[in-house]
Amino acid sequence: MSNATIPRTSYSRLSTWLRCPRKYRLRYLDEAPEECTSAAMLFGVAIHEACELFLAGLKDQSPSSLDAMLAAFGRAFMDGAELAESTGTPVDWGTASRDEWLEKGAGLLAAFQAGVDRGIRVLGTEVPFSLELVPGRIVDGVMDLVLDEGNGRVRVVDLKTAASTYGPDRLDYDLQPTIYMAAARRLYGQDGQVDFEYWLLLKTRTPQFRVLPVVRDSRDFAELIETMAEVDQACLRGVFPRLRGFACKGCEYARRCAGQEART
Repeated sequence: MSNATIPRTSYSRLSTWLRCPRKYRLRYLDEAPEECTSAAMLFGVAIHEACELFLAGLKDQSPSSLDAMLAAFGRAFMDGAELAESTGTPVDWGTASRDEWLEKGAGLLAAFQAGVDRGIRVLGTEVPFSLELVPGRIVDGVMDLVLDEGNGRVRVVDLKTAASTYGPDRLDYDLQPTIYMAAARRLYGQDGQVDFEYWLLLKTRTPQFRVLPVVRDSRDFAELIETMAEVDQACLRGVFPRLRGFACKGCEYARRCAGQEART
């Protein structure tokens, strides 16, 4: 079987089904148009772009200035907002204004630049992968940052923005570290010599930059394979229930989902 015919998945697809199967169906199967654009999503994308600029420069031993990072963030954020408005998916700003989002970004980037260890050795930023990590299933993804730890060891970093720090459940059970560590072993030929960290930018009153190490073992990878198979079976059987909760507020498919609910 060629790669073109092997079914594909990603962390985003798996995590979407686990959080809300109905949203998974609307996004990936029905390809329903989004009703709005999340300001938090635009913010995260813009933060990533500014941090990548800094890290790519660090790889070349010429890290970008904070002013350059702020300019990259502002451009990415405003361009994303303008694109959303022009394509009929207006930005849901939540409880903050556009200027307040920009101010939050400036604080987070200052905390990031001050907190990053200048001694890290960057192997790559925005490293894509498309690998048959399990038989008969290609997994796609992009690693934000891969570091050379020396002595045949690499460290995978995923950069996140969040309102509060991650708890033990997220650190112990999230599928992303499991997937990315398995991909890094394949890409870099490190048999078990891969570490993973979340670099968390906290949108607290005083912006914070935290490094959260994550540990995974063979049992976690076995659970990942089992979860993929179970999600596949649920999709084949048309199992897409709504999971109502806090995430419904601001969901890109809220009106469509509510309309379907009224008809059933």
